[in-house]
Amino acid sequence: MDDGLIALAGARPALRKHTHRVGYDAPTPIAPTSANPVTDRQRPSATTIDAIIPTNPLAAFSCYIGIASVVLCFFGIILGPIAIVLSVLGLKKWKAQESSYGATTSKIRAWIGIVSGALGTLISIPAIVSVMSNY
Repeated sequence: MDDGLIALAGARPALRKHTHRVGYDAPTPIAPTSANPVTDRQRPSATTIDAIIPTNPLAAFSCYIGIASVVLCFFGIILGPIAIVLSVLGLKKWKAQESSYGATTSKIRAWIGIVSGALGTLISIPAIVSVMSNY
């Protein structure tokens, strides 16, 4: 019987079974290891909740400390390298992170920490030198 006639008669059409192509096996998920890190294509994109809840605390702290090193320029000589180290550790954790939840936001926060930590360090050196030369 045709599906249209079945629908008109009020009967439910039979469920069609999904058949696989011959010689095709479904890809098996690969667990992330140090030799086989998770790639960007294996992760879904970031959502709104990812921006609110940090899933990689190292990346979040590196972002905040890096921004503080730029704003508090005299403390940038101390805070900048701390932000860079935390960012590198956060990126290593991001590559090995099995969960895809918050992975994109963690990567962005880690790179913000690297860039702002380097800028904070570079800004603080001339600031400290100029203050020291006045005394």
